[in-house]
Amino acid sequence: MYNLLIKISEFIILCISPFSKKINKGIIGRRNSFSLLKSSFSKDDKIIHVHCSSYGEYLMSENLIKKLKNKFEDHKILLSFISPSGFENVKKNKFECVIYLPTDTSNNCKKFYEIISPNITLFMKNEVWPNFIKYAKKSGSKTYSIGGNFKANKLKRFFGIYQSMKKFDRIFVLNKSSKKILNRIDKKKITVIRDLRFDSDIPSLSIGFKKIIERFIDGKQCIVFGSTWKEDEKLAVKFITESKRNIKYIIAPHEISNNCHRLKQSLEKKAVLFSELMSAKNFNKYSCLIVDNVGMLSSLYSFGTIAYVGGGLGKKGLHNTIEPAHFSKPIIIGNNFENFDEAEEMIKNGGMLSISNYDDFYNKIEKIIANKKIIEKMSRLNNEYYLSKKGAVETVLDIINQDF
Repeated sequence: MYNLLIKISEFIILCISPFSKKINKGIIGRRNSFSLLKSSFSKDDKIIHVHCSSYGEYLMSENLIKKLKNKFEDHKILLSFISPSGFENVKKNKFECVIYLPTDTSNNCKKFYEIISPNITLFMKNEVWPNFIKYAKKSGSKTYSIGGNFKANKLKRFFGIYQSMKKFDRIFVLNKSSKKILNRIDKKKITVIRDLRFDSDIPSLSIGFKKIIERFIDGKQCIVFGSTWKEDEKLAVKFITESKRNIKYIIAPHEISNNCHRLKQSLEKKAVLFSELMSAKNFNKYSCLIVDNVGMLSSLYSFGTIAYVGGGLGKKGLHNTIEPAHFSKPIIIGNNFENFDEAEEMIKNGGMLSISNYDDFYNKIEKIIANKKIIEKMSRLNNEYYLSKKGAVETVLDIINQDF
């Protein structure tokens, strides 16, 4: 049944690819995957295969990969992705090979493991590909699921997704509810760990970029709107347009494309794109900086007084709130944060607030930004929470070491 589903999905994706640049990039990229494997490895190479869905999952696992490379110095690293966001943004010179993961068919998996025989295979977060797991085990690889947050799903049970997880040597999940869902699997295989994202390194901006941002902010308070969608941007534009406060704003849309220019037009003379700021002479006339590149947001939170993290007002899904917590910032999010444990915990702790509409946002952000003591308290609470959650990488490494 699962293999039939994969075939149908493959056909549907092929049909809609002409209408989606993102999907089409993946199709074209997968055509090169086997040739890249052949040119990068020999059958006798010792290999660690790390599979991530997208760039976000890669960033989550980056520290773990570094430590695995240090531990298994004689192993080469294969990194695979589903999404172009990972394949295009990762620094490929750090790894022996970076590919799009071929579609999870039996034929593809047979071909994949005829070319290479990884010693270790890691599937990050909720990535579960039954045929790849099956053939990885057949090839002699130790297989691990790392950082999953699984929810009850009748379709996944029907198509045997959870059943295939029995083949994993170890499963590291984020919470007890995930462990309960996988209760038919040998409990000795399942370990509840902290979130790997708390162990992630956040890249620093170059000295030149840092000076530009500092010059733009000019010592003023600053609200950073990160990973925004249209619902979030409507709220941000209204507040920036109507606010009488002498503060600065940074907006980093989740999808750049035409969004940055659309936002700039909405804010008229108040806004400047980051790509334009590089050559701007008078920074004082701009109150809002729109980030029209990928990869800067996590570092930009460090410049903010308050962070607003997007995705929670609509149905897209809340984005990364751990990054602003890393910098001890008060955080505001939309009210759709179900299944995001870290958001629920930070709200309970008092370092984060949720909002449901513009008036709610206005009242809460005004309350925070006008009161230094509230800013300091929320900052301290998020700093304490962040530090208390570190340690997942060492837990995973210790258990993998036991297997070797």
